[in-house]
Amino acid sequence: MDSSSHIRKENTDPVPEPKALPEGYGTTEAVLLPRDPNWLFIYWEITGQTKAEVCAKHGADIFERARQVIRVYDITAAGGADTDGRQYFDNPVLMEARSWYINVPESGRTYCCEVGLATPEGAFLSLARTNAVNLPCGKVSGSTDEQWLSVTPDFDKVLQLSGVEYIGKGSGEVARSLAQRWEALGSVFSKAAAWGVGSMAPQAQQGAAQKKFWLTADCELILYGATESDAAVTVCGRKVPLNPDGTFTMRFALPDGNMDLPVKAISKNGTDTREIEITVTRTTKSYDK
Repeated sequence: MDSSSHIRKENTDPVPEPKALPEGYGTTEAVLLPRDPNWLFIYWEITGQTKAEVCAKHGADIFERARQVIRVYDITAAGGADTDGRQYFDNPVLMEARSWYINVPESGRTYCCEVGLATPEGAFLSLARTNAVNLPCGKVSGSTDEQWLSVTPDFDKVLQLSGVEYIGKGSGEVARSLAQRWEALGSVFSKAAAWGVGSMAPQAQQGAAQKKFWLTADCELILYGATESDAAVTVCGRKVPLNPDGTFTMRFALPDGNMDLPVKAISKNGTDTREIEITVTRTTKSYDK
C-alpha cells in the first residue's frame, strides 16, 4: 500500500478557536416572544449612539436619575401595536441585562412592550418598542355551542359498509370482503326501525289521525360489488362509476314484485366479460286486527 494512503493518527493542524456570538449587532431594537399563557420573554439592544442621543437631549445623568423599565401594554383589539391610551404597567429592569421574563396578569390577551426610562417628572422616554404578541388562553374555554358526535357501535358498522376497509386491497381480497358484509348489513339494518325513517313521517301522521295505534314500514335495496379498477361496469344497462379501488355501490327503491338487476363488467382491453344476474322479489302484506 502506498504510504500516502495511510491514516495519520496525529493531526498537526491548529485547532480552530470557537467563535462566540457577538454581544450586539449595532442596532437599537427589542423583540418580544410568548413563553406560556402568563409569561413573556423580551430581549433588546440599546446602542451607545442611542444612549448618547438621549443623554444629549435629557441630560448626561438621565440614566441614573430615571428608572429603567419595560412598559408593558395590553393592546388587545387595538390596531397594530398602537399604545395610545392603552392600559399598561411598568416592570423595573437593568438596561445591561439585555433580556427579561415578564409576568402578565391576564392570559389570552395581546401585548407589546417598550424599553425606556421613567423620569422623576413623570415622563416616559421610549428607547425601543417590540412587536405585538398574542398569548394563548390559560383556562378551559367557556364556549359550549360546539356539536359533538357520539360514536356508537352502529357507527363503526356503517363505516365498514361504506367500503373503507377496501383501501389498499386487491380485487381478490375485495371480493372476499364483500361476502362477509352480508352479516354486517343484516345487523345494522335490522335496527333501522328503532332509528326511524324521515320519509315515513307524513304517512304516520295521517294514520295517527285515523287510528290511535298505527304502524308503517318500508325498505330499500343496496347493490354493491367490486372488480378491476379499470373495468367498465353496467347495472341494468346503465354505466356505474367505480371507486379508485374498483368497488361500486347503488341504492334502489324496492317496490312490490320482481326486480331484475343484471350486472356486467368488461375488462379495459375488451377481451374479458363477466356477468351476474340478481333477481329480487318483494311481497308486502298488511294486516289490521
